[in-house]
Amino acid sequence: MSGELSERTKKAVEQADRLEPMRAAFRSVINKQEQNVGRMGDLEARLARLASVREKSVGNRELFDRALSHLETNRFRVRKAADAAEAVAIVLEEMGTERLLVKSKSNLSREIGLAASLKDAGVEVVETDIGDRINQIAGERAVHPTGPCAHLDRYRIADILSEYLGRDVEPEPPALIEAVLADIVPRIQEARIGLAGVNAIAAEEGALVWCHNEGNLDLVCQRPDKLIVLACPEKVYPDVAESVNMVELETYYATGQPITSFIRVVGGPSKTADIEKELYYGVHGPSEIVVVMIDNGRWELIGDEVLGESLRCIGCGACLLECPTYDLVGPEYGSPGLLGGRGVCAASGIGGLQNAVESGLSLCTTCRLCVERCPLSIETTTQIQELRARSVDAGLLPLPQHVPMVSGISNYGNPWMQPRRVRGRWARGLDARDRGETVFFAGCSLAYLSPAVARAAVEALRACGVDPAVMAYEELCCGSPLARTGQRELALEVARKNIDALRAAGAAEVVVACPGCLSALRDYHELFEDFDIPVRHISEVLAEAVADGRLTLSLPEPAVVTYHDPCHLGRGCGIYDEPRRVLESIDGLELVEMDRSRELSACCGAGGGLWTAFPELAGEIARKRASMADATGAQFIVTSCPWCEQNLSQYTSTKDLLELVAECIKQER
Repeated sequence: MSGELSERTKKAVEQADRLEPMRAAFRSVINKQEQNVGRMGDLEARLARLASVREKSVGNRELFDRALSHLETNRFRVRKAADAAEAVAIVLEEMGTERLLVKSKSNLSREIGLAASLKDAGVEVVETDIGDRINQIAGERAVHPTGPCAHLDRYRIADILSEYLGRDVEPEPPALIEAVLADIVPRIQEARIGLAGVNAIAAEEGALVWCHNEGNLDLVCQRPDKLIVLACPEKVYPDVAESVNMVELETYYATGQPITSFIRVVGGPSKTADIEKELYYGVHGPSEIVVVMIDNGRWELIGDEVLGESLRCIGCGACLLECPTYDLVGPEYGSPGLLGGRGVCAASGIGGLQNAVESGLSLCTTCRLCVERCPLSIETTTQIQELRARSVDAGLLPLPQHVPMVSGISNYGNPWMQPRRVRGRWARGLDARDRGETVFFAGCSLAYLSPAVARAAVEALRACGVDPAVMAYEELCCGSPLARTGQRELALEVARKNIDALRAAGAAEVVVACPGCLSALRDYHELFEDFDIPVRHISEVLAEAVADGRLTLSLPEPAVVTYHDPCHLGRGCGIYDEPRRVLESIDGLELVEMDRSRELSACCGAGGGLWTAFPELAGEIARKRASMADATGAQFIVTSCPWCEQNLSQYTSTKDLLELVAECIKQER
């Protein structure tokens, strides 16, 4: 499987230019969000309200049962499907002898492979959403929950439609839309049964709630015989008010608009009591509405303490907008109806760990941009790491490319397969103590690959009046590469040994220069109750020294630089200001910011095991980040992570913050 995933990923990276329309569409969504945020009222309060509702509703059996009961009271016919196969069978049964089905957008239908299964059974399925219909004609996969054909530009769409319709269609949006409408409207009018997904189910009212822009949903819902609605347990909300709050927020995060064109609330089949107060159903529209409630592994997933959070997702697709992996490979990362990292996590509950691995479990850089973009801050990165650990336990991982790294740490205490006796060479000549209250933890990358940076760290600390102890040969890998790739047991083993070594060195605090080490050592506090030693990043120490005058810095020659926020230092540990304070204090230096920085900084591509297993993807992510730096006019990038420095330096001039500080200290002398 790893070879197939590697080939798929490599091919997707080689063809990444075809996704440029998708990237432009995603940038447009972000721009619209920025323009319209003022029209969303108290956005933070609304998000907090939604988060509270999701926490209380998803997995709430009592609320779920009440919703189904109230739907049935309102004359919806509810049918339950345990899995995809049963759901397809129910739809076929409900179709009866009808061979034409028109459907509105439904990610759940993609998940269960409905269209292909119905086609095999002789039923023609016509997508009525413009983007979905274009994808259906072209045989393309959707790239976003609400913008399914965002990866196709108008010229490609014109070619697709011209070939399909047998006539030339001009590559202008109005002409393209008119051509699609001319294709689908007669089929809608011909069909007697419609099918749609649903955005929410309001439990108290027993109502279905939709949001849509095109109006096709209204037409699909009005087919005369029957409307089939695909739903799943996490779609249940307490009432219409909470459902509407969600769909407005979903609209904003999916499209950047404060409200969709239509919000449709349906409390049952149409009815009238105009004649002698006798109820008559099916006046305009379908005579019956069938809700197919599909489990497909969801109740089991909901009960999972870590992975269940993935089902709190509202389906806005905001997590995809700046995901470094999705940006380059698109729907190769995820599975049909379940896109990106969140989709991989949900796929594990629907199809098991093997499904998650095949969906691209190893493609996540663990950069946490999806968490930052998510309106509910769903911890997708934590779930990815948990799934990797479970996949290792099940024998599905590690990837072959990661085996040498694991063996290196197990046998030599470092991922580079270097002898332990070499580890401390970087400290030779520094006359560093091996015991002290402040211990500098160099980490594997600095000790073996960037010894000059490790030496610069000690010299910088001394310039601040801190004389650190250095464990040198007693250090082991911090465990970060192991935790990111699912090697949980070995990570715990090296953590325990490092804690013992730190205690033996008399550490009252630990200073690190690698963000991976910082994140891993801070996690020791959660893994071991008896570990109470504070862990700090060296930029925090330097910033304090600059602020109180213990450290003054000056460049030999003036320079314009830009700073790249490492993911594990910034989004991982919340350190953004300290490196900038150090840079801004340097005489002769001008700091300019990249287009994306701080909380929304773009990933370098080196993390999460990606650099080792998928070098082409990691390299292209780095190249794109380097181009953002070049656009600022800066002479070079400054960063605070050896992994970022190594990956970015392939494409542009890059320095570690400590290298620059070392130059400035020498100039001061």
